[in-house]
Amino acid sequence: MEHLSEAVFAQALHARERARLEFEPTRSGVLSWNTHAESGLLAFRLLRAGQPASDWLDYVQWRPGGATSLSPEHEGTRVETDVIRATMPFDGIELRAREVDFELVAFSAPVRARPSLPYARDAFVLDVPARSQYASAPLRASAPHEERGWCSPASLSMIHAFHGIDRSVAETARAVFDRAYNGTGNWAFNVAYSGRLGLRGVVAHLSNLDHALRLVERNLPLALSYSWSDGELPGAPLPHSDGHLVVLSGFTRDGDCAVNDPAAPNVRVVYPRGAIERIWQRNDGIAYVIAPAGIEYADVLQWI
Repeated sequence: MEHLSEAVFAQALHARERARLEFEPTRSGVLSWNTHAESGLLAFRLLRAGQPASDWLDYVQWRPGGATSLSPEHEGTRVETDVIRATMPFDGIELRAREVDFELVAFSAPVRARPSLPYARDAFVLDVPARSQYASAPLRASAPHEERGWCSPASLSMIHAFHGIDRSVAETARAVFDRAYNGTGNWAFNVAYSGRLGLRGVVAHLSNLDHALRLVERNLPLALSYSWSDGELPGAPLPHSDGHLVVLSGFTRDGDCAVNDPAAPNVRVVYPRGAIERIWQRNDGIAYVIAPAGIEYADVLQWI
């Protein structure tokens, strides 16, 4: 597909009010931001060859009571909750948010998927705490009996706990809830919460499980986003799913995936390597990369 590049990830640290990121041409991607600001309105405009290629579009607004994705659309540029899409390739993005200090802003776009090589090392599995997505506390007082299949906040809560920050699944779900999307699965909102907790969090696109291993080897468990149909994922807790997140904790000596699946009864499971890679790559290799200060990850994302 012509909109896919070898590697599209750009990041800027410690930006005040405005930032500019440049990268290889793409037609889509996800913006991440980390800030301690209690409120703000984040807008963006796309760049092409260093020049503005779109109007300024409001992307997200947040206040102490919650956050809302704005999903703008204008003259060939649109946002689908957390994914920015354009009819023409763009190679940069400018951001602005009045009176907001950003710890981090980043942009990631889909990369070319490649099959991973045969696994050739000992088992390597991080001890990530196990948590279920079926929490007991309601997300909203107005809906005390709503179904609580919170795979994204459950995965995020497990990763935070691994890094020494213990927040319950229910607390995490409330923190990442998107009032417009009416759910907890907004990728950018999830990593933004990691930033508020003092970690660095970005949405990234990885090419294969070898690419993921390089991050896991740095003690960075990953939240992977994928979907599957009947029969595609042996041992899955559900027959099929249009979208699910799990934590990749590592690999067995045979190279299969050691996963904390928040929908599984025992959470900790092993899934076949080939099955996970296939259904994950089909979903653009999306991952949450959450890191404490001092553990680098950008070099892995910028070079495949």
